[in-house]
Amino acid sequence: MKKLLITGAGALLLALSSAGPALAAAPSAQVFDAVKKPDALDAQWRTRLCALLPQPCDVQELTLHRPRGAAPAEYVVLSGEPLAMARVRRSADAAGWQLDRLHDFSAYAASTKKENPERADVRLSLAPALYPLAEGKWAVAVLQTVSEGYSGGGASFDTADFVPLEGGKAVHEGIPFSCSKMVRACFSEKEYKTSKHCHDESFGSLRIAYDEPAKPGAPYGWQYTWLQSEWPQNEPRSATTTTRIHFTAKTTERAGFCGGPQ
Repeated sequence: MKKLLITGAGALLLALSSAGPALAAAPSAQVFDAVKKPDALDAQWRTRLCALLPQPCDVQELTLHRPRGAAPAEYVVLSGEPLAMARVRRSADAAGWQLDRLHDFSAYAASTKKENPERADVRLSLAPALYPLAEGKWAVAVLQTVSEGYSGGGASFDTADFVPLEGGKAVHEGIPFSCSKMVRACFSEKEYKTSKHCHDESFGSLRIAYDEPAKPGAPYGWQYTWLQSEWPQNEPRSATTTTRIHFTAKTTERAGFCGGPQ
């Protein structure tokens, strides 16, 4: 069995299509790459881009991205508060930003919180990609993140609602998207000195493959594969094992999800 460990941004990228070369009838997801040093591009980018979004806007809830294959001046900004995605462009003199297109999901965020008022600990965000629903139709992944803290460890669990780009009701809801979990397994000085690994660790992520439509204009079929890696306590990293599980929107419980909530 191939051994693989997946963490951080890599887990999100695995949620994108892995079906091989894109076909005209069933394209891959459109990926947005994070801008590594946005402050070097514009020291005031957060304030300037917040001004282009629905208000109130939290400058600390912004991330800046580049669509793959886009023109040099084209960017995408993702906002957590308000929940929104905007295509923006650097002005010709590089002194400011222009709004090309705005997709506001704040109404969806409000509806989600209203339906689950007891889950005040859930954080909403947008994954950096667009997912194909049908020819010319796309969805965003609204991520609902639950975090847990442990002594010497912690966990994070992301489920996704895939919402049409123009807004409205989710097409696919509550899909396990990514997870990570680390539980301390060493409790004495001797164990810390002698153990090969002082934690039990799990990492999981989603892959989506797209089927051709049954007829022109019909929705694409989505096939889910859950990829989960386990690195047990007192074992070297080379002992990490990876399992693959295929599931549907109706059988999400088949995904391991790092043993966390769904």
